[in-house]
Amino acid sequence: MASVRHPQKPPAGRTGLWPWLARNTEGPHSRVRAAVLFSGLKGIVMLRSFLRARVLRRVSRKACAPMVGLAVVLGGCAAAGAPALTPAAHAASAAEDPYGDWVGMLVRDKGSNCPTAEESLMQIMPKHMLFAPQTGTLVLRGVPDKQKQHYHAQLVLQDNKNHPVVLVFEAHPVGDTFEGVYGASDCRAHITLKRPEK
Repeated sequence: MASVRHPQKPPAGRTGLWPWLARNTEGPHSRVRAAVLFSGLKGIVMLRSFLRARVLRRVSRKACAPMVGLAVVLGGCAAAGAPALTPAAHAASAAEDPYGDWVGMLVRDKGSNCPTAEESLMQIMPKHMLFAPQTGTLVLRGVPDKQKQHYHAQLVLQDNKNHPVVLVFEAHPVGDTFEGVYGASDCRAHITLKRPEK
């Protein structure tokens, strides 16, 4: 009966993995040597290291996400140099982070001269805010109150008879948007403001 040659100790590093595997899995008794090589707990560890070196070394960052099952078995995408899969971070609500630009379209409730043709802009900073209907030259200004969730802006004009004409805007956060109401002597409209699309 022919003797079974025991597997040789693999050389250090990954560069000698294939020559070492070839020496121990070729020849007339390759199946027997392979069984000895990958038997027992030590063999499982060796097989896992072999598969990780062979498969995960070639996995790109883009291709790693669909291979969740394989990543779990072989040690995760981090073994291939890609970041681990984590749940997407939730965007902050408008109440928590009101600062920055918000855009939306005014929708007329009543009146005949509502600025509904183009997008309107609201901008909130820590110490001041503005609202520009149709992102035009008329700019309503105010001081935001994040603690009370109160956002008020206004602009006082004069008509041909030097009578005051007041434009008012009120808004409050709802989820990740702002709901607002715009009012003037000849218009009342509502608006939903969202973050501008990048």
